[in-house]
Amino acid sequence: MPSADDVKLRRNVALRFASYVTCLGLLTGLGLFFYAGMRDAASWGAFVLATVAVLVGLVWFVGSTLRSSSKNRHPRAAADSHSAAAEPAVNAAAGAKDMSGDDDVDYLTALRHEFRTPLNAVLGFSDVLLSGIDGEVNESQREDLEIIRASGIRLKLLVDSALDLSHLADDHLSLNADRIDVRELVARVAAEAGQLWSNKRSANCILPEEPCITRADESRLRRCILVLADFLATDHRDADIELSLARSGAHLAIEITAGASDQLSFDALPTTAEVLASEEASEIRRWPVAVTAEVISRHEGSLYHGNAPSRFLVRLPVQGAT
Repeated sequence: MPSADDVKLRRNVALRFASYVTCLGLLTGLGLFFYAGMRDAASWGAFVLATVAVLVGLVWFVGSTLRSSSKNRHPRAAADSHSAAAEPAVNAAAGAKDMSGDDDVDYLTALRHEFRTPLNAVLGFSDVLLSGIDGEVNESQREDLEIIRASGIRLKLLVDSALDLSHLADDHLSLNADRIDVRELVARVAAEAGQLWSNKRSANCILPEEPCITRADESRLRRCILVLADFLATDHRDADIELSLARSGAHLAIEITAGASDQLSFDALPTTAEVLASEEASEIRRWPVAVTAEVISRHEGSLYHGNAPSRFLVRLPVQGAT
């Protein structure tokens, strides 16, 4: 019977192998794209679809491994049916369950790291090439690089949201909260939104002069606002996206608006429970919003939506500037 350490080692080996294969595929695709003449729209579309398919397959593989490990995990010690009492057996079962939950949390933490390492490499080298450090790029090359960077940002959003969805399903999501000035966060989201949309669109940003301090997990909150902005941009492709921040009493109000738009593609905010229970393909586009709503709730905040124009409103508690 394999020990818990053996099971965990095999899972991590499988995780690393799958992650490195994904990284190799991404870098090979980039090499073919730039050096093998694959510059037509059909080749680029095939590369993007293949990349998405590989990542979806990898997420499925990891989920299957987790489920399989959970089903096949054995208790550390078997109770002697002739001498063991009922209470120790119950305690042993509870301990094994807690160990299983801790192993899954560690595994998902490792998964987040292994996924983000190749994605950060793709984004980092795209930025290097766009900066001209390795030589000037022409307009056609710049456009290609911006598409690669945008696809990397979108994949990173999906991967982080998917892993948070797994944490939420097991009720193991923990925030790395710290005091932040939300003005800087919103300004950074506006800049990242332009990169996400390959600089073909931009997000206007309206910020107050006074500090807007709150306690939050900066990376997760930034991702949440970017997810909402991208959802509006996808829902209303011709609308101008605007981010605004204001202080309202004891709360900070972050509003993401799609100008000259009618209404959102849903009547009510999706929940993680609905997303996990649904078997409809249409839910795939909505689950990052569901994760976003739950993450904002974990910040003791609230997420609202409205129409005419389509918009999202995030309310967070204010903390003193000192």
